[in-house]
Amino acid sequence: MALQEILARAVGEDSIMNESNVVDFVDHGDKVTVELENGQKYDGDLLVGADGIWSKVRNKLFGEREATYSGYTCYTGVADFVPADIESVGYRVFLGHKQYFVSSDVGGGKTQWYAFHQESAGGSDIPNGKKKRLLKMFEGWCDNVIDVLLATEEEAILRRDIYDRTPTFIWGKGRVTLLGDSIHAMQPNMGQGGCMAIEDSYQLALELGNAWEQSIKSGSPIDIDSSLKSYERERRLRVAIVHGMARMAALMASTYKAYLGVGLGPFEFLTKFRIPHPGRVGGRFLIDKMMPLMLNWVLGGNSSKLEGRPICCRLSDKANDQLQTWFEDNDALERAINGEWILLPCDEAGSIKPISLSQDEMKPCMIGSSQHEDHPGSSIIIPLPKVSPLHARINYKDGAFFLTDLRSVHGTWITDNEGRRYRIHSNYPSRVRPSDVIEFGSDKASFRVKVTRSAPRESEKKGTKLYQKE
Repeated sequence: MALQEILARAVGEDSIMNESNVVDFVDHGDKVTVELENGQKYDGDLLVGADGIWSKVRNKLFGEREATYSGYTCYTGVADFVPADIESVGYRVFLGHKQYFVSSDVGGGKTQWYAFHQESAGGSDIPNGKKKRLLKMFEGWCDNVIDVLLATEEEAILRRDIYDRTPTFIWGKGRVTLLGDSIHAMQPNMGQGGCMAIEDSYQLALELGNAWEQSIKSGSPIDIDSSLKSYERERRLRVAIVHGMARMAALMASTYKAYLGVGLGPFEFLTKFRIPHPGRVGGRFLIDKMMPLMLNWVLGGNSSKLEGRPICCRLSDKANDQLQTWFEDNDALERAINGEWILLPCDEAGSIKPISLSQDEMKPCMIGSSQHEDHPGSSIIIPLPKVSPLHARINYKDGAFFLTDLRSVHGTWITDNEGRRYRIHSNYPSRVRPSDVIEFGSDKASFRVKVTRSAPRESEKKGTKLYQKE
């Protein structure tokens, strides 16, 4: 059952009025009168403006103020896509210069994703052009990004500019207060906008409940004004901290530079030396040392302030026992992938079928221009001039794949996901990773390493060969 359905049933669906936007209100001191856009008026004990970042209630309270543009537009979509490492990684962030990409498992075989790109506000796309633009924008990024974009239907892609509002010290006046995005709209980088609104609601209900109990004991009217002030006082600091953290996360993600020289114009040549950018080093230190503590506090739901609610959602409670190992060891995370490893032919090798790699340590994959039945494992024939009769071997060991050149004439090459191309040494195993491109003798026999939940199948569409996942 969806959260909205749970809340609707709790308050009674007869109490909910849709398409009833508040356009004006008057605080009489002992009640509040609201006017809807259809002209109808209603009286109530108090008014809670929870009408979002462009809140009309906020404008009435404090006057119109511009929201703060983050400098980024965001594309988002949901795709029928399950990453191969879904058991170990449910949420991931991919960083680039002035753009970044976030994907999250949302269950039911679906992945939700967000693509952020630095540009001026108010932009638009040509009809049916969002997906094409995204693929161009993230061209050359790893398969985890490209595959989920390819799996997304054009109609499922939405675009919006990212704004937020700096929290203020005063949230309301008299019997009128604000809640959620109407007072502290934040950037989505930490996924806490809706969470903060729910915490606001809990605290508001708690304060009003306390005021009601106090009125019963004293025999006096409920002190609405004081309970709203108490609600605001209890929420201000935590919301401000989380809001600041969301902005900081956006800043760190959007200014990421892997190497010294990125974005430095005439000094771009420094990137070829692969010198780690100081910000990258400092950011990694922050993630390793501070992230678990920070997330425990954020995800804990402000338990110390919300009476009767146990501490929950601590990172240590929810995470896999291997979390710390994965933070420290990328190889360990890669070994946790539970999928099928495949070599997909690149364009020039389109006539060659995909090669499925066996995870049986006793069955290596032998690659050459001729059959070799005397070797254990499978024999893959690539009938091209620069592929030697017995060219290379791919074997599986300790949760990883290794490629060995068998003294081939024209060599075996690997291009990693950072664009570095190198020839591997003969008879010396080299680690193979997802998104690597392997060339056997020449680029006419090149393959991309992919890891999928199921093997691809070959299909025909308008005379073009496509490789699609089952």
